[in-house]
Amino acid sequence: MNKENDSGNYNVKSLIKSVKLLEALIEGGEMSIQELSNISRMGKSSVHRILGTFKAMGYVAQKPDDGKYFATIKMFELGNRVAGRITIRNTARPYMEELFEKCRETVNLAILDKNEIVYLDKITTEEPLRIDLEIGRRVPAYCSGLGKVFMAFTRDYDPDGIKFVPHTPSTITSVEVLREELASVRKRGYAVDNEEYIKGLICLAVPVQNPKGDIVAALSIAMPSIRLDQEKTERFIGYLLDTSKKIQSVIW
Repeated sequence: MNKENDSGNYNVKSLIKSVKLLEALIEGGEMSIQELSNISRMGKSSVHRILGTFKAMGYVAQKPDDGKYFATIKMFELGNRVAGRITIRNTARPYMEELFEKCRETVNLAILDKNEIVYLDKITTEEPLRIDLEIGRRVPAYCSGLGKVFMAFTRDYDPDGIKFVPHTPSTITSVEVLREELASVRKRGYAVDNEEYIKGLICLAVPVQNPKGDIVAALSIAMPSIRLDQEKTERFIGYLLDTSKKIQSVIW
């Protein structure tokens, strides 16, 4: 019998294990039963039964040549249905397109989930040199322009407890430095990811806020550092702030 936890919810352990296994497969791409068993620390027979169930439901398929499993397009379709119902994504899209026409660099829209940024929508540059972070991708908030905007404009946000990982030599790795950075973001109204998550990638980001000043989404322009100079930085920040105001005026 499943026991009720402190929050009044019921946790079905077998379901939790199954979903985590599916998440590992989605993240890993193509994986064998042995690989999934190693990651999940579940027995191969249990992994095989779970994958068989997901396969029967159409969420997982198996390659005929090496027998590895992979998530099907059905997972993508479900994710898009959820994202499509989020009002901010639908409302922001035409303004993102307008912004893209001005800057011709990748435009991103993101939300915050715990301490991670989740890419909700994007328009990718046509330039041959680009770094593409797909919709649904999660990035630690502390090393993202989008994330720093959320942290800076979320009331009473406390960065204590963040487990910093140095993704590049430029990644912020201390609470003290992060606090100083967030204070600067609040003062100037925008954030910069200066090659902090991916070397060579710069991201300029601004908040999208409701009438109470609560941040509900973040908007950014991302590009390789070699294509950004001071003049373009100032111009792009102006574009972002203007686009954010337009989105806010339509939603509220």
